[in-house]
Amino acid sequence: MVLQSNLHRRQPRGFTLLLALGVVAVVTMAVMLSFSVVGREADSQADTRRQKQAFFAAEAGLAEGREAVRIVMGASTKNQIPMTDFGLKVTGVPGLGSATRPWYELLPGSGTDKWNEYKLTSTSLDTSEVGAGVDYPEQKNVRYRVFVRDDDEDNDLLNDTNRQLWVIAVGEVTNANGRPTRSVVQALVRNATSESIFAPGCITKGCGPDMTYDNPTDQDPPSDDVRVIQ
Repeated sequence: MVLQSNLHRRQPRGFTLLLALGVVAVVTMAVMLSFSVVGREADSQADTRRQKQAFFAAEAGLAEGREAVRIVMGASTKNQIPMTDFGLKVTGVPGLGSATRPWYELLPGSGTDKWNEYKLTSTSLDTSEVGAGVDYPEQKNVRYRVFVRDDDEDNDLLNDTNRQLWVIAVGEVTNANGRPTRSVVQALVRNATSESIFAPGCITKGCGPDMTYDNPTDQDPPSDDVRVIQ
């Protein structure tokens, strides 16, 4: 009997182990990639939410600023209203006016930073608005500031002569882990003798383009009658 030498047999080279390590590496990379995609999507949604919150805060400040301007103008009998009647001049804040084109703080907040907090917490709501055991999502990091500046009708930026001003509102959502998100809105406001009514869209019945009932196409007041359409 002739015995074959073991030298001609194929030696094991660990191919199975290498294949398993490769599969594990591919699966690990896929999991890490999915985590990265989910994280970016969550950050994008959070940034969109903060942008909307900042915009709504700025809109709220703008509506409040309009009414404040109307009250000041309505109470003044001066031909030229000093801009200081609307608030103190803003100084030392980049982007908020300048020495030649000053802005004035229309609605200063109670804090040293002059921000108005736009908080919404469960303790500030009525018990009927929050059900028992409901985890209410509170809003504690939203704030706004409101400014005015002259519309530069006569090159005199320190006095208003035509009872028309720019109102600028800045809404901000603070973020402990990064930069704040801001939104800025502005409107040219002129004097009105009646209370200002502002709302998103023309939701009040019979209102005209200026959000009052002075509507050339419908002079009737709103009706609460309920009509049934057959």
